Amino acid sequence: MKPKSFLQMTEKTAAVATFSIVFILPVVLFFNPYYLSIFIIALILGSVSLAWNLLAGICGQVSFGHAAFFGIGAYASALLVVKAGWNPFAAMAVAALLGVLGAMVIGIPAFRLRGPYFALAILGFAEVMKLLTLNMTSLTAGSQGLFNIPSLPPIRLGGTTLDFYVSRTTNYYLAALMMLAVYVSIYLIRRSNRGLAMSAVHGDEEAAAGIGVPVFRTKLLALMVSAFCTALMGAFYAHYVHFLDPDSAFDGSWSVMPIVASLFGGMTTLVGPCIGALLITSLDEFIFKNFIETGHKLFFGLLLAVVIVWAPRGLFGMSIRKK
Repeated sequence: MKPKSFLQMTEKTAAVATFSIVFILPVVLFFNPYYLSIFIIALILGSVSLAWNLLAGICGQVSFGHAAFFGIGAYASALLVVKAGWNPFAAMAVAALLGVLGAMVIGIPAFRLRGPYFALAILGFAEVMKLLTLNMTSLTAGSQGLFNIPSLPPIRLGGTTLDFYVSRTTNYYLAALMMLAVYVSIYLIRRSNRGLAMSAVHGDEEAAAGIGVPVFRTKLLALMVSAFCTALMGAFYAHYVHFLDPDSAFDGSWSVMPIVASLFGGMTTLVGPCIGALLITSLDEFIFKNFIETGHKLFFGLLLAVVIVWAPRGLFGMSIRKK
């Protein structure tokens, strides 16, 4: 029997291989802080891409405004810590719940409409949230941004202290664990009755409604879970970079790059968005920037066009089997 290549693996095996690489990568990189900082952002993007793919790839509801939930999580956690003195971990949890609230605010009216209205509504919602943080200067400091956002507090495990302020490695492994948790959560959802309902809605909303699937509630649930995960990663991002302004928190990249990562890696698989996020971040940082210092993300447009034409299910979606 011929050995299987990476591209011939089942989805579970591909996921194990992907996360194994993620967890040994710092060793391969000799714990270099510069490279770790790049891949921390890649892991954050990977989690957001997984969350986006739950909504779009599994439930069939495309979002062009996930930056809204990312920014809500980032600002909520930062403000709770900076202004109210909360513990950062507690602030992150509340920030994720506020992301769910934001999903309900936009999802309840938008999902009652047919056609592309949800995609347009959430795009507008992201812009509204950005303008609010820009103009609420007494709370958010507006365009000047929030400085000196505290790191996550140290965690003591036996005789070991995990320090998030001085150690890129600690931040890297927390980001990796968070991406793994998002992956496992979405994996379990997809295998549940709710996941089957989401797949039915994706296939044909009217047919799903005809067999008793609560279409509206199913779509709203997918959005709420997606928003929770995205806002949680936004909160982590705020405590990692220590600075926020409306342009960084609600940057359109947090809406666009999860789409690119999911399409690139394969929307038909769960692990595809993770692979896509790691791959496009590596291409961007180590190859594209060497050709064009500014505007280097234009390469993604060309790359995405090639993928859509030659591998519409993504580079890995064509070959990873769902088992």
